Amino acid sequence: MKKFPVQLQLFMILFLVLVIPMSIISYYSNTSMMRYSEQEIADSAMTKLDSNITLNEFALKNVIVDVLQMVKENKFNTIKNITSYTELNSGYEKINSAINIFYSMNEMLSNDSTVYSIYFYLDNADYVISTNKGIVRLEYFESMDWLEAAMNEISGAGGVWYPRILNKATVTEIEKGTKYSESIHVISYVYRLNRLTTSTKGTIVVNVNESKVNSFFNSNKYNSVSAGYIIDTKGNVISHKDKSLIHQNLSEVNYIRNILETSADSGYEYVNADGERILYTFYKTSFNHWIYITASSMDTLMEKSNAVRTNFMILTIVIIAIGTVITVLVSIRFSKPMKQLVKNMKKQAGFEDKENKNELAFLSTAFEKIREQEEGLHKLLKDRETETKYLAFHNLLAGEIANNAEMEEIKKAFPYSHYIVSLVSTDNIKSYLKEANPEIRSYQRYILFDKFENAFPEEYHVCCARYEAGTIAIIINMEYYDQVRVPKTLKNVLNQLKALAKEVRGYTVTIGVSGVHNGYDGIKECVYEASEAVKQRLLTGGNSIIFWESQKKENKKFHYSYNSEKKILNFLNNGDFDSLKTELREIVNQMKEEEDISNDNILLIFNQLVGATIKYLVEHNINTSKIFRSNINIYSVIANLDTVDEIEEYLIEVYKSILDYTAPNRENKEIKYCEQIIRYLDGHYKEDVRFDDIAEEIGISYSYLRKLVKEETGKSLIDNVNILRIEEVKNLLLHTDLSISQIAQEVGYRNIQSVIRFFKKYEGISPSEFKSLKQRDIN
Repeated sequence: MKKFPVQLQLFMILFLVLVIPMSIISYYSNTSMMRYSEQEIADSAMTKLDSNITLNEFALKNVIVDVLQMVKENKFNTIKNITSYTELNSGYEKINSAINIFYSMNEMLSNDSTVYSIYFYLDNADYVISTNKGIVRLEYFESMDWLEAAMNEISGAGGVWYPRILNKATVTEIEKGTKYSESIHVISYVYRLNRLTTSTKGTIVVNVNESKVNSFFNSNKYNSVSAGYIIDTKGNVISHKDKSLIHQNLSEVNYIRNILETSADSGYEYVNADGERILYTFYKTSFNHWIYITASSMDTLMEKSNAVRTNFMILTIVIIAIGTVITVLVSIRFSKPMKQLVKNMKKQAGFEDKENKNELAFLSTAFEKIREQEEGLHKLLKDRETETKYLAFHNLLAGEIANNAEMEEIKKAFPYSHYIVSLVSTDNIKSYLKEANPEIRSYQRYILFDKFENAFPEEYHVCCARYEAGTIAIIINMEYYDQVRVPKTLKNVLNQLKALAKEVRGYTVTIGVSGVHNGYDGIKECVYEASEAVKQRLLTGGNSIIFWESQKKENKKFHYSYNSEKKILNFLNNGDFDSLKTELREIVNQMKEEEDISNDNILLIFNQLVGATIKYLVEHNINTSKIFRSNINIYSVIANLDTVDEIEEYLIEVYKSILDYTAPNRENKEIKYCEQIIRYLDGHYKEDVRFDDIAEEIGISYSYLRKLVKEETGKSLIDNVNILRIEEVKNLLLHTDLSISQIAQEVGYRNIQSVIRFFKKYEGISPSEFKSLKQRDIN
């Protein structure tokens, strides 16, 4: 690489940095887009299928309800003994009874557009009462041979739905024997009168127009690309757009066979047919045990998705092309100063390196030569300062005693073999350095040197030295070390030093105290231990004295909680500032409770959290420079803070800035969350609803869920659920014969008492009173 110019190397690096990630992102995005688009289409198709089934079954159930209502009126009892057409016409009251039945059936026909015709046949009678042919002799009515097969499918007290072809011949055409081929596909609801409902023995037949059923089932805006049809559990077609397929058996068709054989109640399958990809969705319903199927063309459904993918590819190519141009310009721009620097160095220093065409290689060689020259100069200056006491103590702390002159100075100051080092570190050092200029700091330092050295008892030999900015090192030398007396004495003296430092500098200090070591070689270890003790300020807080302890669990690490990170980002996304602060406090509390956690480990945890936050902002296209402005280097700020509580306060300010900046976008999210919650309650209110499960499914906290529902509806979560249940109770009371106990189980209550209590709470009356009032209004 030394033979290639920097400009060319820079261009290659920048180009690869641009092209490789863009290529990977493009491939991954296209693949993901394809996969997720198909999944979304399938989910959407299942939802539309479910919606259409609900509409269809609602219409059919209305037919059943109307039949039961007509039976309940007991009008059939007036003709139960009249089996002869002649007898029926023999008197006004008899024919009027039949006409009343005819009017009731016509009223039901006029109220339901799905019904084609209705008729009633009394057992052993020679006549039929029909909405489309009136009261007519049985021999002039359509054939009832099919009725026996339908009767065989009836189980219990209910009726049965039976698909068939209805001949539309008139009475006159049947009477004359005219051949008439026009017919219509119907799904007949056959209801056999029984002892539970009436003493009359007969059969009510409601012929529902199959085309109406099919139109309900296919009532969506995707009719141009989707077709829905209904089959029974044997594969026989009940309803279809293609009328030629009705009553045909499709059980041998592969995808139909798969649907019939599967134990699943719903699902979907992709099938390739004649070069076209078809999405088949199905639902098996308990109502009639019908199977609803839709077939949708994926080629048509994926048109928009494919267009987006194509545009994305074009955009990627354009970005790479623009990036290439920018890369060339950047490489030229940034290599130009380096070329000029090399030129000047060659001209001024006379340095030549013909082997290296690469400017970086040339500069590396040149700087190495300069470094060697600086080291020689530094050594010369250092030798000239060896006679000073300050340098001797400073070198002693660093474990770098340079010569005999320094050693003699050290021996004179410290006659004994036992050493302890204390480091007095100013809290909130950044503010202190900003307020005090170098001259003031130097003046204060020498004042403290004098006060510190004179604060110790005479048996201790003490000297102070400048350790680093804002920190003073105290070297304590003693003849003997008593494990009880010495720590107690040091603690009393150091408490005085804390007060002195606060008085002189105006800031509190944290004092780290090392263990005791023997000889000059142990001084460096003392400094390390005292420094590590000061770092414990992160957890213990400032204005404290921290003694070094030999840590048996020195290598133990506090594991980073990715669950807490996920929660904080989730709270950030939802704008839940209170929960975010609580979770951050929990992280800090866990750190404080952990034993033997190191300073580096703590900073690593906060840096990981900050990194995850910045990644979140980038992924959501949030401009960090607008949020943080000049204070964008969060890592540096954290590293300069003294305690975890200060770091916590700083991060809370950071997250508040983010939330304030993103507040407008979050309002739209709240609307979407409310819609999801309402949809979930509408679909699950009959179940044992767990609100924390709703929150987890949507991706928000439980407290935030309650807040959204209260603001949107003005009611609590449980009130919303109970209102939906009570509305269903009212519906079941009016349209079914279910008991209160059965209704309670149907809507999700565990006992009758709960139904009655909540019904009175929201309606003001009991269920039985409500039902009586409504029946009185109808009558």
